[in-house]
Amino acid sequence: MNEGSLSSSMSASSVMSAFALFGFEPALELDESELKSRFEHLRTQFHPDRFSHGSALERRLAMQRAADINAAYATLSKPLLRAQLYFELRGITLSEARSMDDAAFLMQQMELREALEEAHDTQTRQKLRQQIQQLWSQSWQALCPTSIEAQADASLIQRELQRLQFLQRFLEQMD
Repeated sequence: MNEGSLSSSMSASSVMSAFALFGFEPALELDESELKSRFEHLRTQFHPDRFSHGSALERRLAMQRAADINAAYATLSKPLLRAQLYFELRGITLSEARSMDDAAFLMQQMELREALEEAHDTQTRQKLRQQIQQLWSQSWQALCPTSIEAQADASLIQRELQRLQFLQRFLEQMD
C-alpha cells in the first residue's frame, strides 16, 4: 500500500491492535514522544481531507481509518488502557463485573476517600495526590514483565489492573 492510499484491507482495521496500527510491539511502556510522532504522521497520512476527491468508498475508509487512529492513540496514550489492551492480547481481561477481593486495598481506598473529603487546602491535597501516585507506581511495577514473568498469574494481573483502575478513578475525582 502506498503512503496516503487506502485499500480494502483497512476495513479490517477495527480489529487491528492499537499497537500494530502504530507499529509498536505490544508493551506496557512506550516512548511517549515516539507515540505522539507516529500519531501525527498517521493522522496526516490518513486525514479524510486528503481523500475528499476520492470515491465514496475511499472517503468512508479514510473516515474509518481516522477514527481507528484516534481510538488507538487514546488507548495507547493512557497507561491503564494500554495495560488492559496489552494483557487482553495475552488472553487476560479485566471484567468490570468482577469484584475486588483485596480487603486491605478496599480499606485503604475508604481511608483515602475520607482523607480526600477532609483535604481542604492545596498542600494536603498535593500530599494525598503524591500518595496515590506512589500506590499507582507500585501497582504498575507489579505488572512489569520482570515482575510477572516468573509468576504469570492471571489473577495477580487482574488484581493489579483493578487497583490501577481504582487509583485512576480516584485521581480523576481529585481533579
